[in-house]
Amino acid sequence: MLAVASLPAVAAATSVDVTVSSVEVTPAEPVPGDEITIEPTIENFGSSSAGYFVDRVRLIKADDGPDPKEYDDIKNVGTIPAGSDRTVPLSVSFDEPGTYDLQVNVSGRGAEGEGVTRLSYPVTLTVEQRYPQLDVDANDSVAGVRADGSVTVANSLSAPIESVELTVDGENVTVTNRREVLATVGSNASRSIEFDYRADDPGRHRVTATLTYTTAGGVTDTVTDTVTVRTERERPQLDIDTNTSIAGLESDGTVTVANGLGAPVTNAELTVAGDGVAVRNDRSVFTRVADGESATAAFDFRPSSAGDHEVTATLSYSTPGGATRTVTETVTLQADPLRDSVALDLNTREGGNSQAVTVSVLNGGNAPIDNVSVRATSPNASVGQALVDRVAAGESRTVRLNATLSADRAAVDVVATYDVARQRGEATASTALTQTPGTIGLTGLEVVPEGGRLRISGSASNLGTTDAQSVLVGVVDTDRVTPTAPNREYFVGTVPASDFVSFDVYAATEGNVSTVPLRVEYLVDGQRYTRTVEVDAAGASRALAAGPDIDRSSGGGGGGFLLPLAVGAVVVVGVLAVVVRAWRNSRGGN
Repeated sequence: MLAVASLPAVAAATSVDVTVSSVEVTPAEPVPGDEITIEPTIENFGSSSAGYFVDRVRLIKADDGPDPKEYDDIKNVGTIPAGSDRTVPLSVSFDEPGTYDLQVNVSGRGAEGEGVTRLSYPVTLTVEQRYPQLDVDANDSVAGVRADGSVTVANSLSAPIESVELTVDGENVTVTNRREVLATVGSNASRSIEFDYRADDPGRHRVTATLTYTTAGGVTDTVTDTVTVRTERERPQLDIDTNTSIAGLESDGTVTVANGLGAPVTNAELTVAGDGVAVRNDRSVFTRVADGESATAAFDFRPSSAGDHEVTATLSYSTPGGATRTVTETVTLQADPLRDSVALDLNTREGGNSQAVTVSVLNGGNAPIDNVSVRATSPNASVGQALVDRVAAGESRTVRLNATLSADRAAVDVVATYDVARQRGEATASTALTQTPGTIGLTGLEVVPEGGRLRISGSASNLGTTDAQSVLVGVVDTDRVTPTAPNREYFVGTVPASDFVSFDVYAATEGNVSTVPLRVEYLVDGQRYTRTVEVDAAGASRALAAGPDIDRSSGGGGGGFLLPLAVGAVVVVGVLAVVVRAWRNSRGGN
């Protein structure tokens, strides 16, 4: 609504006759936010004797005191000749609906410098919210990925609107459900419509919503709202992880696909390739990777040489909109040179002809060794072999090789062969095996007189490292020494290596003798050995020759009493033996 009131011009000089003849307002029915153009027409009548120079045209708030609010101000408009007019556009905008009282002020002077003339013209504007409002909400999106948006229709008119149709379209943007019929939207009511859109190219894109409706009075009108969305070239993230690698050695690696597109990806195919790197298990397929989730694929790789090499992962996938995308990621891995360092540590267990060599395989290199075979050779021994599956870098494995010697000493050469980084390696070491055949010596010998004879006690000791079998110790019959009962000889049997067995043998002597000869016989590895040992018997022989009087100095008569006592004991033992034998016979010989 526009209210215009003409006021007569007040001229400072009688030679100029001017006025504001009219004011045109565009648009005639402004709404909040519109830029309103107010164009006063300044007319210099033909009755004027000179031109009129317009110094200043202002648009101010009416009745706002000596320092009113100013909306627009145009200076030095120029001279209006007599009989002519000039239109001066002023602009103003109001964000809120309502009625606004304004005033156009014009000040100027005659072209010949006459006094100042001031003109004023009142303008009343009514700003009304007459259109339904549209609010388009569309977030930033990812190229090739469908995003969600919404349009809110708000009817602020005093009556319902009918035949309401909403369409959404975009600049280089594909909208899925672009058209929606709302039928009727009541007064002061609102409706929200959701839509999907997809921009295939990155950049800034305009999305426009258009609302067509019919008012209660039958007038069909249209209102639009446009927003700008930003589309980024987002992609799933690839993370390549390669462990420490060694030239020629196969290592493990992984690729992790992280989907942060805001939508799932499907038909994802991942391939891995390398520059100077052989890749195995290089292809993986994922049917679907949901938004915010990740998937991991493993692969094996082997650098051909030491140094830097590139490994590239390529992911092809489909977006929900059906677009096919590809993303790649490349990392540089450093392959260390192969260090082959294997040593053997040998230990031997001494014994007889059956011995063992303990072999520790020490891997001091930087790569594991596989298919380890440990063998030994010797000209004087038969040595076994052993297999070791795998020895990791910096670790060791121990095996035992049994050996059988055919001589007292054997030199043994040990060889370990293995696979490392697709090549064959070898480590060697040597040791010696020795054996001491079983040898029987008589130790701890003691000769004492006993019952008119000499008892020789001692141990048959094996001083060798092999067993001695069929060991027999006996008294040698000489001119003055005769083996006697109860043990003329003593069968010791088997004496293990580094062990002993005790024995007792008896000898009768004629006169004093200085030694008693003992014969020792035994078998070692099927060969019989015989040796004679002279046992010192001088003291015992003299004591035997002296007879029972040897103890007279220490008490004398005790010996006469002991002899009958000993004889009585022998008789008692004999009687008991007869009784026991008879009892056993009565039991059937058991």
